[in-house]
Amino acid sequence: MSQVYSTEPATTGHVVFETTHGPIDVNLWCKECPTTTRTFVQLCLDGYYDGMIFHRILSDFLIQTGLSQQSSLQASASADDIDKYLRGSTAVSTKSLDMSGDALRWDRKKLEVNPRIRFNHRGQVAMALPLEESTNNTDTEETAMLRYQFFVTLDEAPFLDAKHVVFGTVAGSTMFNALRIGRTDADDQTGIPTDLEDAPPRIKSVKIDYHPFEDMVITAEKKLPFRKTAANGDGGMGKGGANGQQSTIEKRRKKRKQVRNLNILSFGDEERDYDAITSSAKVSTMKSSHDILAGESNFLSAKVDADVEKRSKDKEGEGNKMKSKQKSAKASSLRHVVEEKIGDRIETLDTQHAGEDKNRIRSTDTTRNEEENGKKAQSVMNEEERPSKRSKTSKSKKISEVEARRSKYIKSST
Repeated sequence: MSQVYSTEPATTGHVVFETTHGPIDVNLWCKECPTTTRTFVQLCLDGYYDGMIFHRILSDFLIQTGLSQQSSLQASASADDIDKYLRGSTAVSTKSLDMSGDALRWDRKKLEVNPRIRFNHRGQVAMALPLEESTNNTDTEETAMLRYQFFVTLDEAPFLDAKHVVFGTVAGSTMFNALRIGRTDADDQTGIPTDLEDAPPRIKSVKIDYHPFEDMVITAEKKLPFRKTAANGDGGMGKGGANGQQSTIEKRRKKRKQVRNLNILSFGDEERDYDAITSSAKVSTMKSSHDILAGESNFLSAKVDADVEKRSKDKEGEGNKMKSKQKSAKASSLRHVVEEKIGDRIETLDTQHAGEDKNRIRSTDTTRNEEENGKKAQSVMNEEERPSKRSKTSKSKKISEVEARRSKYIKSST
C-alpha cells in the first residue's frame, strides 16, 4: 500500500470536515487541480457545506454530499444562482478574468486529470460531475448541481479513472469515520438514507487549515444564495438541521392531545363521573409483592445506611478522642522523660561540683600541713643550732682560762 501512495504528488492544502460521525481530514492537490480546488475552497470558506447531509450512500463504494440545502432531494438554491455567486467571489482568480470564455473555467477541468492521481485506493475525494458532461451547456438542473458536489470512495474504483477529477484524499485514521458513514442504512438503488427525515449523517462544519490561494476571502453573507433560501425552511436537514428547525415527524409527535367527545356515548355521563372521581381523589394503584418488598428493602436499606453512618460517625468521634488521649499521654510521658533527664543531669553536675570542692579542701589541708611541718622543722633546727653555739662559747672560755693559767705559770718560772 505504501508503494501506491508514493506515486502520488505532494498535497498543498488541508481541510477538516466535522461530521456527525467524527472528523474527516482531507488533503488537497491544489497545484495539480487549481480550478477545482479553488472553487472547493471558496465554497468551504463561505459555509456552503455546513449542515449538508450525505444524501447518497452506497455501501463499500462511496458517500456523496453537496446538494445545496435540499428538501426531498430537490435543491433550494439553483445552479445558476450559485454560478453567479461564484463568479462574483474570489473563486475566480484575476488570471481567469483576463481570459476569454467561462470565468469559472469548467472547460479546464479535463486538463486537471493527473495520471499519478487515480482511484487505486480508498479515501479518494473527487467532484461528482463527470468530465464528459462538464462542458455541456444544455445540462439539466440536477446535472448542473453536480458541479458543487463531491464524493469519497470507500474502496478502490479503477473504472472511475479519467472520468472524475480527483482533487483530494482522506488522511490518516479519519478514514474510519467515512467508513462508518458508509455503513448507514440506505436504499440499495438510489443510496438515499432511510432515516433522511430523522437523523441522517451530515457535515457540521468545515475547518480550513491551509491552502496556497492567498487572494481568497470570505464572501459577504448577503451575497450567498444558499443562506437566503435556507432561512425559509429546515433545508431538509430533519432533526437537528442546520437552522435548528424541527422536522415534520417531530412536530407530529408533539401534537396536542385531542379531547374525547363523550356526548356520542350512551354511558357518557358515567364516564364523566368516573373522570371526576379519579381526578379529585388519588387512585391507589395495586402493587405486586415484588414492588412492596422492593419498597420495604429500600426503606430498610436507607435505615441501615443511616445507622451505619451514625455508628461510623460515633466511631470516628471515639477514635478522635482516643487519638487526643494518646497524644496527651505521649506528651506527658515525654515531659516525664525530659524531667528525669534534667534531674539526672543536675545530680551529675552536683556530684562533679562536690568532688571539685573536696579536692580543693584536701589541697588546702595538705598545703597547711606542709607549712606547719616546715615551721616545726625550722624550729627544731633552730633549737639544734642553739646548744652548739653555747658549747662553742663555753669551750672558748675554757681555752682562755687555760691559756691564762699557762701564761701565769711561765711567768712565775722565769
